[in-house]
Amino acid sequence: MQFLRARIAVPAVLAALTLAALPLTASAQEMPARKAGLWQITTSGTTGANKNPEQVMQQCVDTASDQALQKMGSGMMNNMKCEKNENKKDGNKYTGHAICQMGPSKMESKSVTSGDFEKEYTMTADSTFNPPMAGISSSKSVMVAKWVGPCKADQKPGDVIVNGQKMNLLNMGQPQKK
Repeated sequence: MQFLRARIAVPAVLAALTLAALPLTASAQEMPARKAGLWQITTSGTTGANKNPEQVMQQCVDTASDQALQKMGSGMMNNMKCEKNENKKDGNKYTGHAICQMGPSKMESKSVTSGDFEKEYTMTADSTFNPPMAGISSSKSVMVAKWVGPCKADQKPGDVIVNGQKMNLLNMGQPQKK
C-alpha cells in the first residue's frame, strides 16, 4: 500500500510543483487577483504515458491570502536555479516558459493561463525533466478553476479541501495549536 501511495504521490508532487510555480512566476502586478470567495479547482493530466486521476479541491481566498499565495509561488521559483524564466501577458492570456534545475534534473515548463479571474480561469502546463525525476520524464497538466460563491462559514482564507481533508496553505510548516 505504501508503494501505491508513493507512486501516486510523486506525480502529484511534480504536478503541484509545476502548477504552483509557473503561473505565479509573473509579478503580482501582472497576474490579476482572483475574486474573493470559494474556488473549485479541477486538475487533470498525464505523467509520462500514465493518465493522472482527476483531482478536485476547493480553496477559500481573499485579496490578502491570494497575494500571499502568489508570493509563496514566486518564492518557490526564486529558490530554484533558473536559466530562463519568461512571462508574457497578451490580453487575458499569460504565457510562461521556465528552465530550472530541480535537484539533479533540469525542468523545462511551458504554461498558458487564461480567464477573467472573477468567474473562471484555466491553466495548462507541459513539463519535461532531464534526466527523468523519479523515473518521470514529462508531465502535462490542465487546471480549471471556477468561482462557486462565498467561502463556507467554517472556512477561512487559505483553507484548501482535498479528498475531504482541510488544511490551510498559509499555515503550512507552522506548529499546530493544541
